[in-house]
Amino acid sequence: MRCFSRPLPARLLALVGGLLLAAAPRLLAYVPLAGSPVWPDGNIVMHLQLGPGTTLSDGKTWNTAATDMLAEWNSQMARSQFTTVPDSSVSVGDGNRVNNVLFSSTIFGRTFGTDTLAVTTIWTLGGRRIEGDVLFNSRFRWDSYRGPLRAGANNAEFSRTALHEFGHLVGLDHPDVAGQSVSAIMNSRAGNLDALTADDRDGAAFLYASTAGTSAPLAPAILLALADQFPVEGDNVDFAVAASGTGPFAYQWARNGVVQSATTAQWTLANVTVAHSGQWTVTVSNGRGSVTSAMNLTVTTRAVAPTITRQPSPVSTRTGQSVSFTVAASGSTPRTYQWRKDGTHLGLATVSETLTLTDVQLTDAGAYSVVVRNAGGSVTSADATLAVALPNTPAAIASPPASTTAAVGFEATFTATVSGTAPTTYRWSRNGIPLAGASGTVATNNPTATLTLPRVAASDAGNYTVTVTNAFGSATSAPATLFVAPVSTAGHLFNLAIRSLAGTGSETLIVGFTLAGGQGTPQRLLLRAVGPTLAVFGVTGTLADPRLDLFSGPTLTVSNDDWSGNAAVSLYGSRIGAFALSGPTSKDAALIQSLAAGSYSAQVAGAGTGVALAEIYDASDAYTDLSLRFTNLSARTRVGTGGDILIAGFALAGTTPKTLLIRAIGPTLASFGVAGTLADPLLEIYRGAEKIAENDNWPGTSDLQSSAATVGAFFLPIGSKDAVLILTLPAGAYSAQVRGANATTGVALVEVYELP
Repeated sequence: MRCFSRPLPARLLALVGGLLLAAAPRLLAYVPLAGSPVWPDGNIVMHLQLGPGTTLSDGKTWNTAATDMLAEWNSQMARSQFTTVPDSSVSVGDGNRVNNVLFSSTIFGRTFGTDTLAVTTIWTLGGRRIEGDVLFNSRFRWDSYRGPLRAGANNAEFSRTALHEFGHLVGLDHPDVAGQSVSAIMNSRAGNLDALTADDRDGAAFLYASTAGTSAPLAPAILLALADQFPVEGDNVDFAVAASGTGPFAYQWARNGVVQSATTAQWTLANVTVAHSGQWTVTVSNGRGSVTSAMNLTVTTRAVAPTITRQPSPVSTRTGQSVSFTVAASGSTPRTYQWRKDGTHLGLATVSETLTLTDVQLTDAGAYSVVVRNAGGSVTSADATLAVALPNTPAAIASPPASTTAAVGFEATFTATVSGTAPTTYRWSRNGIPLAGASGTVATNNPTATLTLPRVAASDAGNYTVTVTNAFGSATSAPATLFVAPVSTAGHLFNLAIRSLAGTGSETLIVGFTLAGGQGTPQRLLLRAVGPTLAVFGVTGTLADPRLDLFSGPTLTVSNDDWSGNAAVSLYGSRIGAFALSGPTSKDAALIQSLAAGSYSAQVAGAGTGVALAEIYDASDAYTDLSLRFTNLSARTRVGTGGDILIAGFALAGTTPKTLLIRAIGPTLASFGVAGTLADPLLEIYRGAEKIAENDNWPGTSDLQSSAATVGAFFLPIGSKDAVLILTLPAGAYSAQVRGANATTGVALVEVYELP
């Protein structure tokens, strides 16, 4: 079995058996498959089962594209030719002596490798090809066209892949995997080459006695030798030989030195008797010379049960390679071989004494055996173990460390994910200088290399890299910057909490916020959508099962439905003083997420409608002048009456007061296409139970207008019934309550902006 792979700098996907072959006047790189399994003379019937006749980019259908690529090889072959059965309905199977060509999601039940485009399976008998199937990986999006490969993560070009796989049917392997450097469609990776090259043509000519591509006639050489046979009286015996060189050939058959009447490459001796036993030979000749192959024919009067004369051997390999198991048996012929894995049959019983698996994956590991049968009985071989390991690959950085900001005296951590064959060593450096004690060895594949600075000092600021090394190579990560600053006492927003009705569709609770400032390193946040736990505080009609979705613009960044006792949520919630959720099985939603500077929205929805609390916390270890900070918090929802008014809680940290612009927008939302707006919002600010400020109908003064312009808030028409306040507040917890004047209801937006 052989395969064709995508043009990626990944592992090679075939194990090649074969030698570099010379043919005057130049050195060739084509590589016959191990054992040179070739077809006998005559037609090779391919059953095309590729599906409906879709018109492809080059105007072909699957059938015409496949037929054209087979014809390319036919033009190089003298003694055998491919023929096709389009849209064949013959059964599909491995080892059924039918040559199937089809799209498939598996290799007859085995898994394709990640980058494998197609696979050719091969069944042989004594070096003679008896079956070849081509399976195109249906995971890819296939098309047919000429010229350079088109970009696309999951695209594949059919014609050049088919041309390559049909080369395996001819009997050629991958010259590049065999260490040769040559332009050839038979190289293991798909590329811009879309036609046979001189090397491909010479390979086919060598195997199938064509004169094409040769500069001088070549003497014959045996490719398909005669094999000993042990029939029972009355059987028919097939004789077949194949030779390379320059045709045409003459064939002379003999038994025990006596010339027979047969003069073709293959023929059948019918109804054999014991008298036909002996040594049979065939001499193949042309004008440049001759060569002879011999076999022993032993005819018995009754069937002799099979005996295992050589057990299949254990094999160790790595993913992406090809492996073979071979058994040798005596006894009457014909013999059938039922190959098995862990006692389960692999396809049908065949006449092939060799089982070949290509593109081996970890799931192929196991115990392989074979049941040999003939007319006299059966025998089962011993198990041969297949051990499969990941390929040997150089150490590399799969995920580099990220820059971070830390306060003096607090912990800073860098983490890189490493790929490559274990064991892998790692060494951390700051500004190119290795750090004492910051190295180690990891014994597993795809590990992480972590550097923790438990108490950061100002001198720890700098660029950090990690170098990883294994037996096959090394790599150094891109630098990650550690920004260090003292803990800041400046006043800043660190929490927003909105309690409101939430549900589906237009009743989704939407909370917006903006992160800005700092050095651009991500900020760790705790986000919660609390429903059931509110009942602990006496809230009735809560949302039974809230879902929390976090968006960056229109893009969903992360989602959670049921927090399930997440340890990080509990840890950081406790650190920042958030009330505990009622238990790990509660239907509340919560997550920890690190976010870069930008604008985001957290949306809370549920299957029904109920009261929910949306919370956003700054969960960083400490606030510094280099930290990202909340510059805007907002929420839009429907405002009811009584317990259903809009309540937006926010908190300020630090020791210095902070000036805020706080707005409750109702009527102006209509200009943005919002229906059912709150006609006359009333804004009240509370510290605990104490009301400290309120506004109903903003006055339109210049200070309010200029402050809104400074922070980029949208314009409010003078005279609108929206409510606006500017307040300078010390650290503490506050709530902005929005209700409708005269107990009216409708959609409102509450906004809290940090002013410079």
